[in-house]
Parts: sequence; C-alpha cells; structure tokens
Amino acid sequence: MEVQVQKRQNMGQRSLYYWAKLYQSTLRRGEDYAHLRRTISINLLGYTYLPLKGFHHMYGLYDETGEHRLTEDLEIHFLELPKVTRTDIRQMRTLDKWMAFIGNKLSNEEMEEIAMSEAAINMAWDRIETFMRDAGRRRKYEQREKYEHDYVSDMNGSRREGLAEGLAKGRAEGRHDGITHVAINMLRAGTPISTVAQMTELTENAVRQMAEAHGVQVP
Repeated sequence: MEVQVQKRQNMGQRSLYYWAKLYQSTLRRGEDYAHLRRTISINLLGYTYLPLKGFHHMYGLYDETGEHRLTEDLEIHFLELPKVTRTDIRQMRTLDKWMAFIGNKLSNEEMEEIAMSEAAINMAWDRIETFMRDAGRRRKYEQREKYEHDYVSDMNGSRREGLAEGLAKGRAEGRHDGITHVAINMLRAGTPISTVAQMTELTENAVRQMAEAHGVQVP
C-alpha cells in the first residue's frame, strides 16, 4: 500500500513497477511459477489522477474485449480522496466510510457516527486522539516533519547556488578552471555528460576529454 499526498508523475508506471518487484519476491529461487502469490497494490492518493468518475478503480489483466481475465494475481487499486462525495452515512459501504474518515472533511458528529458504526475505524480514531493529546509526541512529529522539509530544501538550494556561483566565477574571470571544477564534480556525482555539457555550455566532446584528463570514468 502506498499513500501519496503530493502529485507524482508516472503514477501508473510507478505502481506497476513496485507491484512487479513485490510479485517477483514471492517466488524463491528454483520454485515453480505456481508458487507465485497473488499480489495486490493499493494507492491512496490525495489528488485526482485518473480520468474516471468515482474514487475507487481496480486494474487487472484482461483481454482487449474485457471478457476474460488472464490471472487474478495482478490487482492494482487507486483510491482518490478528492473524488469522495458526501452521502448519508447509513448508506455508506465500509470503504466509503474509511475514505470519508481519512479525508477528514466531516463534522465531529459525523466522524463519531462513522466510528461507532465500524469497530476498526473507531479504534483508529481513538489512536489518533490519543496521539494528538500527547503534546510531546505531537511536537516531535512536527519537528521531524519540518526537519525533513528544511533538509531537502536546503540541500537543493545549496546545490543550485553552488553550481551558479562556480559557473559565474569561471566566466567572470575569463578562466576555464572554474567551469572545469564544476563539471568534474558533476561527473563524479554521476551526472550524465549531456547534462554537464548543457549546464556548463561546453560541448559533450570537451566534457568527455575533461573527464579523461582527470581520471573520471564516464559511460
């Protein structure tokens, strides 16, 4: 199961890739294919991804007419929170209740009514309330979340600033060594030659020769 709040590119391929890795892991070396286990992937999305109505859609392996399912081993579900609509709680299925609960757009009275109708949801609600009442644990969670955002932002910002400063210095001084330094560091970090050439405004051949001169292995 994967939960995505921020929109991801190529979510379909991403989901299929991780499903395939998990499906492969169910078969041990030397075993018959009959030992492969049914693998279900569930993607809970905080954004709209599919061009279809309804918040829940399941994908499997069918022939082009849709009449025959090749195998039940493959099952990929997409649950899209923005598509959840308000309805009478008494008419909700269990999945509808869970999506409404996770979406957190109900009043306290509605949340309580849903929790009282489903034991598992009631347990989840109790755990959340206990967590939120614990100021110390909540503060640690918020600090950890802030640290993760700050770290990623700072690292990306430093890389961009360092690259810009290195290139600017090399050009301003009319020297090639500033650009060479930046290019070599990018190559050592595994940056493709085409990208290095584009960022440094050098030809790919010049970048390749530079790598060879400094003993940097490139593909």
